[in-house]
Amino acid sequence: MNYTVLVVEDEYEQRRALIEMVDWAAAGFEVIGEAENGVEALDIIESLEPDLILTDIKMPMISGLELAARVRELRPATQIVILSGYDSFEYARTAINYNIISYLLKPISSSEMSEKLFEIHERMDEKLGSVIAAPDADTQKQLHKLSIERFLLPLMLGSNEEQPDDEELARCAEELGIIKKGAPEDGATPRFCVLISKFKQIGGSSCTGREHTDFIDTVLSHYIYSFSFIVYGRVVSLIVTNEKGKLSNILELPLRETVQTAKRMLNQSCTIGVSREFTSLSGCASAYFQAVTARRYTSDGAGEVRFINDQERNREFEIDSLEKSVLKLEQLLKVGTNDSLEAFVNSFFEGSTPENANLLVVQIIATVYSVVSNVADDKSDILKQLSASAIFARVTSYNSESGMKNELISFCKNAKEIINNSQKRESEILCDKVIEIINDRYSDEQLSLVGISNELAVSPNYLSALIKKTKKKNYITLLTERRMKAAYDMLVCSDMKVLEIAQKCGYSDQHYFSYSFKKFYGDSPNKVRTTNRKDLL
Repeated sequence: MNYTVLVVEDEYEQRRALIEMVDWAAAGFEVIGEAENGVEALDIIESLEPDLILTDIKMPMISGLELAARVRELRPATQIVILSGYDSFEYARTAINYNIISYLLKPISSSEMSEKLFEIHERMDEKLGSVIAAPDADTQKQLHKLSIERFLLPLMLGSNEEQPDDEELARCAEELGIIKKGAPEDGATPRFCVLISKFKQIGGSSCTGREHTDFIDTVLSHYIYSFSFIVYGRVVSLIVTNEKGKLSNILELPLRETVQTAKRMLNQSCTIGVSREFTSLSGCASAYFQAVTARRYTSDGAGEVRFINDQERNREFEIDSLEKSVLKLEQLLKVGTNDSLEAFVNSFFEGSTPENANLLVVQIIATVYSVVSNVADDKSDILKQLSASAIFARVTSYNSESGMKNELISFCKNAKEIINNSQKRESEILCDKVIEIINDRYSDEQLSLVGISNELAVSPNYLSALIKKTKKKNYITLLTERRMKAAYDMLVCSDMKVLEIAQKCGYSDQHYFSYSFKKFYGDSPNKVRTTNRKDLL
């Protein structure tokens, strides 16, 4: 396949020579853009979405390695070629961490560059093309994968009749290689989460298939352990990590690369839901349904990746308590005494608000109805008797079936409106908090989207997409605008030196600041200061 290229070089003649004299097409490349420095490259990379960036290592403001590091955060699927006059092992070693697929020494002629492009294309085919490679033909590996799938499937679907023993599950997981044997050296216990992924043709219908399990695992393998399989037309992935830190931060780049690679290599959209983390494999079933729910939230258009914590508060303990109460009621109905039933119902209402008490009534009625339905021989007559009880009649007192349906429809629509309004308010509140943080701390050079997302307890992927959807601008643009407006005020209303203003606006490099300022306002800081001072006289 052909790959797209962005050429970044601060020397105009060298940049034009690279673009015009090198035979890109013969090697399977197309130059789609150029930039005179790293700052300009960062501005256009999201719109161009290049497969490859060719950049000089020594540039003003942002070096080639700094550019590579930032590109990795924005587009981890993009590969980098560095041109350098430094034959240094340290540079080469650093390059490995930033998706730098080739490190070429200058000077290099156009013919030499043309030849190198064939090698680069081959490496990109190996690196990117592996995600759509044919399934492994190794019988032993296939049998091993099948064993893992058979182990995980009942855990995900909750098909065990008895609560699985966590120690036994951990032992089986070690034997299958899902988790490493023995205690980790740093004492960190394995953490898990579940991903649910679905694929669609761009602008078309769902196309999720077994081949996508290998795609997911291949992309994620560069970062983290995963095992994927198909359930009900979804790719289900178990993620395992011993790495410390927030799970949303650990998964930010892997999931972003998965979405980007699906779009570029498969011409498909990929949406992913992520569960809460858990430390015992018995938590797979609840995590599976959390991830299913989280992925459905991606339909709101605020990003392709959604963590369940981005949308729903952790009600795990309340849900567990409710489920345990239902199970206890079922047992008491079947084998308990009347006194134990009375004590159980009384305990429900102790310390409960009237609103919660009403909800408990509905829950109890539903549980009783379900248990009787399961054990009764002549269901129709017995259920009629149950339905005739005074409490059931009060809850379901309708003049007609159509009246009941209309009230239920109205009730559900009202609930949906409450949820939609709540989500909208929360989205606006989150974005307003981002603006507030930017306004308060724009002078901090280290202020980042990841840091803010951790502070606001949402994933970086979600916060980035939410800002774009709500504010119609990305985070970097909002931060730059605030810094530039502050710089303008300081230039016009103070006698501070330009370097001092730059530092107060989050720029340690005065040249970088001046470049950004001129790009934003059209004039240099000194010219803006001089012009506006004259206007004030």
